[in-house]
Amino acid sequence: MADPHISLSNETDSKVRNYCKVNGLKYSQGIRNLIELGLYNLETNRQIELNSSLLSKLYSKSIYTIDLIEKLYSDLEITNNSNPKDNIVLQEFKNSRYRDKFDD
Repeated sequence: MADPHISLSNETDSKVRNYCKVNGLKYSQGIRNLIELGLYNLETNRQIELNSSLLSKLYSKSIYTIDLIEKLYSDLEITNNSNPKDNIVLQEFKNSRYRDKFDD
């Protein structure tokens, strides 16, 4: 097992000692736990940033799609309001496309 020497500021040392006292740990155990938690949180933060980036891209694409649909609807100048659930061709397409997917 490694025996590194570390130096902490008085404020950090006080926080570590308080953490150890609250959790009933020896000082070295507290330091080890805090280091492990910090390393775990680094990985968690990377995953959160990646997920946030992916969600941002999805949101951007969905806004683009909505705008495109609105533009298409506007350009087609559709005057009647039909129920998409009554359209047989559309329902057949959805059934073939989303057979194993969720129901919307």
